[in-house]
Amino acid sequence: MFDDDEGLEADLLRAVPIFPLPNAVLLPGMVLPLNVFEPRYLELVDHARDGGQYIGVPLLRPGYENDYEERPDIEAVFGVGRLISHQRLPDGRRFIRLAGARRLRRVRELPPEHSFRLVECALLDELEPNDRSALDVLEAQLERIASTLRPDDAQLVESVLRIPDPRVLTYAVAAILPTLGLTQGSASTQHSAMLTMQQATLDAADGDARVEVLSDFAAELCARLLDDGRIPKTLLN
Repeated sequence: MFDDDEGLEADLLRAVPIFPLPNAVLLPGMVLPLNVFEPRYLELVDHARDGGQYIGVPLLRPGYENDYEERPDIEAVFGVGRLISHQRLPDGRRFIRLAGARRLRRVRELPPEHSFRLVECALLDELEPNDRSALDVLEAQLERIASTLRPDDAQLVESVLRIPDPRVLTYAVAAILPTLGLTQGSASTQHSAMLTMQQATLDAADGDARVEVLSDFAAELCARLLDDGRIPKTLLN
């Protein structure tokens, strides 16, 4: 996944069309379905289909509501996805799917030429973790979490743990943790916590920093499951 830069040439990186969202982080390897209905994003989809087939999906920063129709602030690091399916619906909407490819860092936003936004970006390296012991700790935490889950969810975690490339594995962990229903609080609080974790995963400077973000989050989940009696203390030895 990380060795194939086809389509992410310099021309595209000089003007990446972006689809900012308040409620989703696009991770490498993740497939993101989108229901597109705003006129500016319908134009964006056509632009991507006619061009490089890539769309950036930055997370909107808090306070975006006051400036949503203009150019609200976005996170500097975000995922870029390749358009892998496109369906035109009878009412004019489009249903698309983006396959997360790589991480980009915003260099500058370009002056407005379209109804959607274009951003000059730099392609970020994807470095493997060097600290094997820290990765082992993360995998052990996930095994403990899996022991408390329903069979289908446990099987999902176990399949992620079998991914041989640790770079792919870490992004897969960040993608599946929100699906396991283990956080506390209101639905909005849970969703906010997951977005924060996933954005921190994208922001991490290298593979070791990414493992640390995920391990800290997994440790909080394990502590909560221990307090609830769902993880036996013997599993923590």
